[in-house]
Amino acid sequence: MQELSGLTERRRKLRLGDIVVEGRPGTRRMVQACLEFCRQPTGMLTLWGGVGNGKTMSLQGAVNELNARGVQAVYVTAFALVAHLQEAFDAPHEGPGDSSYKRLEKFKMLRVLALDELDKINPTRWAMGQVTHLLEARYWLGEDETAGTLIAMNSDPAQQPESIASRLLDGRNRVVHNDDRDIRPALAR
Repeated sequence: MQELSGLTERRRKLRLGDIVVEGRPGTRRMVQACLEFCRQPTGMLTLWGGVGNGKTMSLQGAVNELNARGVQAVYVTAFALVAHLQEAFDAPHEGPGDSSYKRLEKFKMLRVLALDELDKINPTRWAMGQVTHLLEARYWLGEDETAGTLIAMNSDPAQQPESIASRLLDGRNRVVHNDDRDIRPALAR
């Protein structure tokens, strides 16, 4: 599952303290929420806002912090996850141990799952069924305080399908909106 993350060696070294928060109040709130989540990694934390304001770095930094503490955490984009599931669905000849269902079960049972770009998958009926099933399972594991889920997206969680939005916006789960502008144009090369 770690291979699906696509994290380079440099990205695996990223920590939450490496993220630039100076003069960026939304990013500061987001990083602080991730630090608090890392102290007790249960439930759901959803980060949302415009592009380039540190959401992905925050998820990756939190995953790295947790892994460094011995807590199993995996970062994956929603696109990579759905493609991974679709690959097994399209090639059932791989054997019963590698079915789409078994692959999804592995992600459901992770201690911490960081799911990036939730709003960027092609919302086919099949893909949304898989994501909804995953998030429902993660929601209940979070309520039981046995698992945690970090989510990042550009759009308001309220714009997700009702069954997903209801879980993300449950008052027991945290949602942080980062309205800082894209920092990429200001980065020195």
